[in-house]
Amino acid sequence: MIKVNSNPIYLLFLTFLSTVLFFGCQKDELRQFTTDLAINQRIVQLADSAASTKIQIYAEDNWTIETQAKDSVWLTVPVNSGSGKKLIDISVTSNAGNLPRAQTLFIKSGNITDSVSIQQKGLVPTLAIVDEELKAIAGGGTMRTAINTNIPFELMKVEKTTLAGGDLDWVTDLNIEEGYLYLKVAASTQPSIRQGKLMFSYLDALNVLVKDSIMISQQVKGAYENAKPVSFDEVRMKGEGEIMEDIYIEGIIINDKGGNNVALNRNAAANKHTIDRTPTSVTAYIQSLDGRQAFKIETATAGDNIFDRNQKVKLWLKGSKLNKHSAPEFITISGVQSVQVMEQNALATQLQPRERFMSELTDRDLFTYVKLKDVEISVPSGAYSNINEGYVNRASVYPLNLRDIRGNSLYALFNVDVPYRRDGRRVPQGSGNFAGILVYEEIERYGTQIGRYAIRPQHETDITLQENRESGFSKVHLEWSRFKDEHESSPTAAQNPLTPDIGTGKIYRSGYDPLNFTAVSGIYKTGDFNGLLQEPTTVKGAVANGGWGARNWWNEDKNRGEAWVVEMSTSGIAKQLSLQVEGNVDVGGPRNFVVEWNTNSDMDDSNWKHVADFTFQDITQWSNTLISQVPGYKVVNINLPVDLLNKSKVFVRLKVKDKAAGTLTNPVGGTLVNSANCRLGHLSIKYNK
Repeated sequence: MIKVNSNPIYLLFLTFLSTVLFFGCQKDELRQFTTDLAINQRIVQLADSAASTKIQIYAEDNWTIETQAKDSVWLTVPVNSGSGKKLIDISVTSNAGNLPRAQTLFIKSGNITDSVSIQQKGLVPTLAIVDEELKAIAGGGTMRTAINTNIPFELMKVEKTTLAGGDLDWVTDLNIEEGYLYLKVAASTQPSIRQGKLMFSYLDALNVLVKDSIMISQQVKGAYENAKPVSFDEVRMKGEGEIMEDIYIEGIIINDKGGNNVALNRNAAANKHTIDRTPTSVTAYIQSLDGRQAFKIETATAGDNIFDRNQKVKLWLKGSKLNKHSAPEFITISGVQSVQVMEQNALATQLQPRERFMSELTDRDLFTYVKLKDVEISVPSGAYSNINEGYVNRASVYPLNLRDIRGNSLYALFNVDVPYRRDGRRVPQGSGNFAGILVYEEIERYGTQIGRYAIRPQHETDITLQENRESGFSKVHLEWSRFKDEHESSPTAAQNPLTPDIGTGKIYRSGYDPLNFTAVSGIYKTGDFNGLLQEPTTVKGAVANGGWGARNWWNEDKNRGEAWVVEMSTSGIAKQLSLQVEGNVDVGGPRNFVVEWNTNSDMDDSNWKHVADFTFQDITQWSNTLISQVPGYKVVNINLPVDLLNKSKVFVRLKVKDKAAGTLTNPVGGTLVNSANCRLGHLSIKYNK
């Protein structure tokens, strides 16, 4: 309980004190608003969308508002003068997609000036140079390095210094174009390496500072004054090992420096759950001047890789190592250092690829820039890279199967760093041309041996396929591309989850009731990974009900494998058919398959005729991802024999060949288990129109 003092003197004192405090506060309030000029805010920050705000002006007299830039159109102040206290409206237009911006308003009254900064948000400024160092040749020339920035070059602050602190006057003509920083290095006659540093920075309107730098090292001239020119054919005749002769070759570089689809980046030796990108950083391809052959170059370090697309280069070979590969035959020149580059000159016109049908390719075409004629994507669904995006940091490449009008096929390779590999757009479904660097690569996740040749597009413009299937050379006879779960509960022969998307026919698992769509003893629904977006932590590229699967793949009673069987008619078809299939298996599932055909559906009939063998790979396991496991599905294209044409009923089966299977720790040596699934995400039969 609070006691109150009732003494009259005490109460009189309290009354006096309250009166003093009241007039004191009133005096403070009058003093706050009695001013020659004041503003209620110094900085106003707005979102990047079109917006409006208000500022309060306090003044005793007339005032005016002036902007810092007279021609500013994004900021509107409808009132530019007034008198006394006033609330002023300010509006800004949208700044979406642009860097932040700011404008200072000056409010003047008599001899007094005050200001307020109107700031509008926008893109977060980025500035990142890919290379830490550029190594220039003694002869100098124009160089470039990839740069990731959304800042116009003219807005950047650029500082150039030598390591000793002097002016870096031998580096000039700096510019940024189409994702590359260009610079020109003057020729050097100095007896030692000279070095300098370029520093770039930008302070945006919100006072956010971004910066990056790159070292420039110019080599001394190599001892190649007496080097003699040799042809590519002469180099091929030499033995393996270190090149001791004082010789050089002249050719054209056909890949971008720092390109994202140059080479196969394997899993790191120390940690198979990570990707080692060293191969991309040290790889280049030099093509002969006549375009008929090429060598692969592997530089000693990433900094030594100063080669760039469309450059005519003289390369001193002494001291490098010559490596030969057979079946197919190709040459790699390794250990190349930047000091071995005698000359570099950019060509005035862009290098054009040589056009070839797949059947015309030879080993001499390896590492050259070629254009494959009349091709289409074998399974034209999803993106260029249909993988489980959850494994994007473990699986470095996706092989996209291509087929051509003459019935041949090979894989186009897309590294996970390719920006357009999965960007929300569906792949073209028609036919056309497909250019890139012809390579030979072994990819364990897709069976190691993926073919004698593969192709790596260097830019999206290398792919010139028609968008619509109607514009392709293929006629789809039969196609399944999803599990129709809308028919799962009450399937009939005419309408069930595996009724074809296109054409008339059936697909079933041998030994099962064809209308049993349960997981225990029938065909069940599963997913595919042909989504259009890169979502490594959410959907991960998965498409629900995009595929179908089954178990129990070995018939112990008859000691043979079971099969996926396609039943169809080929009546009236006179052109060769081909089979496109996409699938994978569980760990412990069947690895090896054989394609056969017959006019009889009896699995044990002796008239099944061999077509081809192929493999499916184990699907990836997160806790221990083997480099032999596939993060999605593998696509194969197989030509069917002409003997099965023009028949009223024909059966094509994909039969388990043997009991070979993988384990959780080894791609081989496992036991085929009944609980392991084999899944298909697509199956089609096509022929040329």
